[in-house]
Formats: sequence, C-alpha cells, structure tokens
Amino acid sequence: MNKARGVAAAVLAAGLLLASPVWAAEKPAATVQVTGGGGAVQMEAVKMEALPEAKQGMPQAPKPELSAEQKQALEKIYQAVPELQELTVQYAGNEGDKSWSVMLSDRAPDREAGINRVSAHLTFDSATGELIHYNFHNPAWASEKVPSPALAREKALAFARQILGDKIKDYEQGDDMGFGGGGSADEKGNKIYWAEANVPYYRLVNGVPLMNSGFRVGVDVFGHVTSFYRDKENGIDPAKFPDPSRAVTREEAEKTFAGMLEMKLFYLEHQPFYGLFKPDKGETGPALVYAPASLAPIDALTGKPLAEFMPPFSQSQCITLQGEGRQLIARTPEEAARLLTETFGLDLTGMEFHGASDMQPFHDGESKQKSYTWSTLPQKGADGKPDYRLMRYVHLFTNASTGEVIGYNLQDESGRGQKATVSRETARDTAVQFLQKYLPAGTAELEMQAYPEEEMIPSWVDRSKLKDQERPLPVISFTFNQIHQGVPIMDRACSVQVDALSGKIVGFHNGISGAPVPLPDNRNVVPAETAKAEFLKQHPLKLAYIWPEYFDQKAPSPYLVYIPVPGPDFYVDAFTGKTVQPENK
Repeated sequence: MNKARGVAAAVLAAGLLLASPVWAAEKPAATVQVTGGGGAVQMEAVKMEALPEAKQGMPQAPKPELSAEQKQALEKIYQAVPELQELTVQYAGNEGDKSWSVMLSDRAPDREAGINRVSAHLTFDSATGELIHYNFHNPAWASEKVPSPALAREKALAFARQILGDKIKDYEQGDDMGFGGGGSADEKGNKIYWAEANVPYYRLVNGVPLMNSGFRVGVDVFGHVTSFYRDKENGIDPAKFPDPSRAVTREEAEKTFAGMLEMKLFYLEHQPFYGLFKPDKGETGPALVYAPASLAPIDALTGKPLAEFMPPFSQSQCITLQGEGRQLIARTPEEAARLLTETFGLDLTGMEFHGASDMQPFHDGESKQKSYTWSTLPQKGADGKPDYRLMRYVHLFTNASTGEVIGYNLQDESGRGQKATVSRETARDTAVQFLQKYLPAGTAELEMQAYPEEEMIPSWVDRSKLKDQERPLPVISFTFNQIHQGVPIMDRACSVQVDALSGKIVGFHNGISGAPVPLPDNRNVVPAETAKAEFLKQHPLKLAYIWPEYFDQKAPSPYLVYIPVPGPDFYVDAFTGKTVQPENK
C-alpha cells in the first residue's frame, strides 16, 4: 500500500531493528509486530484466502497472444525459474500505459480450480521489459517454515543476477531481512500454508544505499524464489543527493546516537520476540529484555538527531484501572449485530451482512476464530460509476469456541480528511472507560500510549494535493500494555480506537484475555548502561540515504543519515546484559 511505503521512511529508525530478526530460521511464519516509543502495533503477515471451485462446462477465454517483446521478457524469467515453463499463459494484458502483466497456471480447460493449482503472476515494464513483480504459488512447495538466512541470501543473489544482469552492481543487499507467509482455503475446509524470507536490495546512489528504493526477493525453505517486488525508481539523479564526503565521521555520529539512546525494560510472555513466529509446543517461555525505547537517525551533515523522523506518539503513561470483568460475547450473526448496536452504538441500517466466516490464525493452529462482516453499498457518482468515498465497513472477530470478542473495527470513509472535533483527552477518557468494563475483574496496572492518525502526515506534504482516499481517518488509537512490577508486557496488550468526530469506539482488540504466564522477578537486572553498550556493539551505524514519500508526494530533498545496522540478533537479556538468539535458548 502506498501509504505504508510512504510513511515507512518516517518511522524507519523505530522499526528497522525490531521488525525482521534474521535469527528465525526454519520457524513457522506468522505475525509481525513492530514497536516504537514503548507501544506495540501488530500487523498480520498472513491472510487466509478462500478460493471458490470452478464449475464444469464454463466457457473458456481464448488463449492470449503475446508480442515478440513480451515473449522475450517472459523467456528471461523462464531461465531463472525453469518451473514456470511447465505452466500455460491464462491471461495477458496492459496495466495502464507503463506496464503489462501475465498470469500462468497449470489448470487445463476441463480441470477444476482450487488451492492445489499451480499459478504465477508477473508484471513487466512496458518500455524496458524489466520485471516489476513476480509471485509463484506452488502447493508442492508449501511449508510453514522459512529458510536459513544464508540460504535465502544465496538464492536471492543468484536470482537477482539473472534478472538484473550487470545492473546488479547498482544495488546492495540489505541487512534487514524480513519474513512473511500466506495461506489458502477452499470451500471443503482444505488449507495450504506457505512462508518465505524476504531479502532486500537497496539502490546505490553515490555508493550509499537509498533505503526506500530497490527490490525484494522472496525465498522459501527449499530455496525456491517465490516472489519479487521492485519499487518504482523515477529517474534518480545523484546530483540531488547530499555528497557523502560532507558527512561527519561515524565516530561523531555514534557518540550522538549513544547519548540519545534509551534502553527500556520489557517483558515477553512468549519467546520468540512478540509472537513473530510460533514455535512448536513447549518451546515458548517468558523473558525480561532490554530494547530501545525509541530511535532516530542521525543527520550525517550536522551530526544531530533527526527528531522529525520519529512518529508523533505521546509519552507513555502508567495508569491503574479497576477491571469490571464484563464479557463481550457473540455466538451468532444475530448476537453479533445486537452487540454492535448496544455496545458500540453502531447503526447497521442500510448495511449488508456478508456472512460469518471461520478463520484459523496462521500463527496459531490451536485456536479458531469467526469473522462477521457488514458494509454499505456504494452509491453511484456523477459519472455513473460506483463511489466508494462514503462507504462504511464493519468487522467483528470472535473466538469460534466461546464467542468471546477478539476484535472489532469500523471504517467510515465519509470522515476522511475531516478535522478532529474530539480532543485527545476526551478520546482517552472514552477509551479508558470502555476498556475498564472489559478488563478481568480486579486491579490492573497498564502503560497507555496514544497514536493520532492525523499527525502521521509529514509536515512537507501538501494536503491540498491529497486524494480523498489518501487523507487520514480522524481516529485516535490507544494501546494498553499490562504491567508487571512496573515493567510493560509487550505481548499482553489491548488497543482501542476512538473516532475523533463522533467520539465513539470504532476499534477494539483484546490481547489480555487468557491465563497470564508467570514472569521472572526484575529486581536483579544489569544496569541500562550495560544493555546500551551491548546494543551499540551489535548495531554499529551505517551511512544511508532516506527520501521520504507520502503516496505520490516526496520530501523536498533526500536525507543523508546514519542508521543502526540490523544484526543477526535481537534483544539484550536483562539479567546477563548479553544479546540473545531466542531459538538457541
């Protein structure tokens, strides 16, 4: 999504070290969590997709004809991925004036579609024939494990050399390897899961990597290249980039970085870190760790921190609430609709119910969820086409066995771009009063933090040029991490979103339910300065360019910065002061 990529540079320092540890070799892929400033934001790395079965006797579209140039571009990919030659072209067409795409599959005209079909989708630049996007889904390669970092890097480099040829010299393989996965399910309940490691390559400008320009190569546990994605590169002119020779020394930057670095204590109920991968049963355990409370890149020209690159989160605040122990339960669509109306004050009039779907979280095969979905229907615009700007979408997620509500979300498109009329203080009171009702009965100590969506737009963005869908929803989000002995538990948290126009709750995620895990005493830990020294040792600074983007707008000029190098390790153990690789514990 453009917005996600656009603001990524603005929060690069906060997420760079925490989003993609490379120690997670050959572990089931699942959920990614990124932290910054003491809060946690969870992103599902995987989506279960239901694929309908094709019906017999349906008319077949004529076989697409490829031009000589298109055949030549495809032939180059066949050489890199020979398995693609076993598939046939199902579709080919232009995607605007600048690119074209092709769909390949092993599906014969008389064969049903389904999750066991082999398919691939590729997109090419129409002018140059260069590969922009590639995704290969082969059920024979299905696995919940990811490859070792060494295997992933080896196969990614071999593929990149074949695809880019001599141009590979213009890119540098990045340190920040990521992991992800996906899944498919059919109407009969059959499921397939797959996972991959994503190896980044960054465009070199003046010999320095540009952190938001390049491509990523996905590699599965068997060493197959399963995906490729290239960022757009709009005529990079090296003359527009600060001269690296003007940068302060790395030693000077590291001194400034060390002075601003604050190491904070966190509890983890389950290793590995933040539930990124769910190990086999019995392999998880609690941990007390030191991690950076926040990070900011160092301006390489001035040697000072670039505070504007940090997300505008409010300072965390410790609060004590008296949980009332109420429960949100919905076992049927009727109960779900009634709960939305009575608890969240939601008017479902004019909204269409799209049914209840059974879901199985990819990262947790032992639990099952149920999803209920509603939406309004799009109105016709002046041009006669559907207008999605005023639509509303509602999702409710429950535990399939108990009916307990896990999450709720209302997305009201009509509010995009409007200025908040509800203050942050009022929204905070609303969130706290709501959460208190549904916390377990008794006293609860929590660390609270606010995330105003509107303030995530960088100051250099011309808001008058933003399209309707690019404008933020006026929503203020709050996270509440449970506290033990004064230390927040990062994987035991709730979140509440408040509409800054109506003051109503428009989002809720319950991550505190369930029996707590016994946690170690935190009185005999090493000093924060010891943890800082270890962190700095494992993550020296490197020179990089960052040119922030927000949708189709770019900052006036790129930044030359020093950022910490991600390492093959993840956190500092609070009792030993040494870096820990969780899978070895």
